[in-house]
Amino acid sequence: MQFYSCDSHVVEGAEVFEGLADHFGDEAPRLAHDPDKGLALHIMNFPVVSVGRFGIAGNKLGLPETDEKILAGYDLLNPGVVDSTKRMAEQDRDGICGEVMYPSLSMFTYAIKDNEAKAAAFRQHNDWILDYCAPNPERLIGIGCLPVPDVDACVAEAKRAGELGVKGFTIPAHAGLDLPYSDPAYDPLWALLQDMDLPITMHIFTGVTLDGGLPTHWGTPGGALKGYTLAHTTVVNSIIDLIASGVVERFPGLKFVIAEYETGWVGHFKQRLDHAAYRTPDQLVDYLTMKPSEYFDRNFWVTFEDDQQGMATRYDIGVANMLWGNDYPHHDSIWPNSMAVLDEVFADVPDAEAQAMVWDNVVDLYNIDTALLS
Repeated sequence: MQFYSCDSHVVEGAEVFEGLADHFGDEAPRLAHDPDKGLALHIMNFPVVSVGRFGIAGNKLGLPETDEKILAGYDLLNPGVVDSTKRMAEQDRDGICGEVMYPSLSMFTYAIKDNEAKAAAFRQHNDWILDYCAPNPERLIGIGCLPVPDVDACVAEAKRAGELGVKGFTIPAHAGLDLPYSDPAYDPLWALLQDMDLPITMHIFTGVTLDGGLPTHWGTPGGALKGYTLAHTTVVNSIIDLIASGVVERFPGLKFVIAEYETGWVGHFKQRLDHAAYRTPDQLVDYLTMKPSEYFDRNFWVTFEDDQQGMATRYDIGVANMLWGNDYPHHDSIWPNSMAVLDEVFADVPDAEAQAMVWDNVVDLYNIDTALLS
């Protein structure tokens, strides 16, 4: 059996943020030292997260040695996190052949208010990710970022970066009430991404506001008990908008990846959405040709890490819609123990189904040339 992680991460180099403050001032995302967080990403002058916090895979939170790593910024990250030519060894140690890698620091750039600053930051991110993946682009698939909600800028950047070789893009899981994904304004972007056959990811912790669209009393997705437990509700809202408004009817070739929310909620969500469509048909466009759950089956994929509930309900979710990821190098990652964890997760799963979830589905989704894996 072969294994390819469809939910891993880069830790963006400092050059992704260089020069932005010179042009955009306080509106720009920037790296600066904070007394409590060490080197940290600042959004609107607020220290959101430590750079080192994103590179502590294999370490437990709360231990002195882990705190030391967090405060050290780039200095104590694993070699392959900084130098992609060394990342192959870290993949080999975990027993995998490659990784689809989402942003880390840039996930929070979606929350800045200045659209021009956001677009500039994401151009630098996308150029950087291409350089990072260049040594082995089949084992290192870097996902770019698009500056939602500026649709014109999104279209321009998707075309530019996509033609340069970026193989997929993230958009925020929470788009905002003023321009939700149901709005026809996004149609030029959907049309382009469909034509270019580039998957679109909505990842946990991405939103046009730092609260991810959650109610204030729930707290943030990354910093509160309720916020984290209920984080998937914001992306569920976006999925419903994409289905009920007819986006995936009009653009049947779109491919949405729902990343790092695990999967145990999906089967019940599909069942309940179909029943809600029966109860309130006036809240869906009148030209849908399938049940909402059938659009999910065709147009949406979900990632999991070690989700036993997802395995128990995999036929309701759809085995073909499930993608495994090790979340390296974040602290939630099961690296370097992925093989032992998956042995437990797949204890009652037929080999062919397991192979689909850890290999076949991601290879098909990203058109990976397996002959070039080395």
